[in-house]
Amino acid sequence: MLLNILVKLAVLVASASAAPQRNKNGANANANVNLNQIRGNGQGIQAAQQLAGPGVTIVEKIVQPTAGDPTFLQFRVAMPQTITPDMGLNVLLHGDGGQSFFAMPNAKLDSNLIGVTVLAPNAPMKWGGLGNNRPDGPQHATLVKDLVTSVLPQMIPGFNQSRVYFTGVSGGSLTLTSAMIPLYGNMFQSGWLIMCGGLPSPNGIPASAIGPNTRIHVQTTTNELTFLQQTIPTAITDLNQAIAQVPGVTPQQAATQFTFDGTPNGGHCAFDGQGFSSGIQAMVSQFTAVMLNGQPAQGITAATLTPLAQAKPFAAVAGAAQNGGATAQNGAANGGNANNRKGKNNGGNNFVAALQQVSNGQQR
Repeated sequence: MLLNILVKLAVLVASASAAPQRNKNGANANANVNLNQIRGNGQGIQAAQQLAGPGVTIVEKIVQPTAGDPTFLQFRVAMPQTITPDMGLNVLLHGDGGQSFFAMPNAKLDSNLIGVTVLAPNAPMKWGGLGNNRPDGPQHATLVKDLVTSVLPQMIPGFNQSRVYFTGVSGGSLTLTSAMIPLYGNMFQSGWLIMCGGLPSPNGIPASAIGPNTRIHVQTTTNELTFLQQTIPTAITDLNQAIAQVPGVTPQQAATQFTFDGTPNGGHCAFDGQGFSSGIQAMVSQFTAVMLNGQPAQGITAATLTPLAQAKPFAAVAGAAQNGGATAQNGAANGGNANNRKGKNNGGNNFVAALQQVSNGQQR
């Protein structure tokens, strides 16, 4: 009898230790492990250094940016030899798997914006965590905010903290639209380049998250992933609802300040019609033209950018999403997308499956 009791206790203890633990945001804490060692073994740094050119050094570090949060962030900075007061930042959040972190497409100093890439703080390198609704988005957004406001000013003394732009790639764009802009857009009002991704915020985007001079551009392709063809339009709806409430922004101003382009004939993030990596590099290389000058990316996008208020990405799917927003967000169209406005998980893992269709094991 005693032996049976001991065996049962051992099984219970083992089961408890193996069970997924929940963190303060309700996500699987096992996905947000304390990754306090440099990952990637310097992958891509040499190529990024060549892209950056002379006078810039790629520096990689790992820090705990948020007091009281044990999570570490790994990041890279394309550090110029001399920092001038007009220099700002272009902070890039990569897609699932981290490819754009390691490739660092923003390594070249562009319009005096210092390139920064940040690696998602979990083992699978997915911003916002696992699943369709990316439950760790708020925590990850806070870590990035603290990195930019507390860590980087010490590392890059004297940069212009009012010139901080963000670039999202695929999964990185999910966290920017669903968490970073809603929570901290009021602190960063320079601009947001949202590429091949977007996820609506559970509570929408407040008008205070967008300033009268904030620049926003959303970039997609004609053959985007099925899941993203449903969520990008709803993310755009969130943005447009907030923009419409920003004081002092006229419709005429909004037409050029908040733009969209979905004309490139390519697959997921393949803005050049060739592939994921080359498409991302092609867009980021023209950050100045698109984000600062309001011009289309040369040879990639339409002759004229569409006002975001008039954006109709993936027309048929967009219509279904706009006419039945809850239907699109609840995933009725494809059997269970897990991101509705109440943050419920209604089943399915369609986003992860869709990404796997194009990745075939390749990091993104």
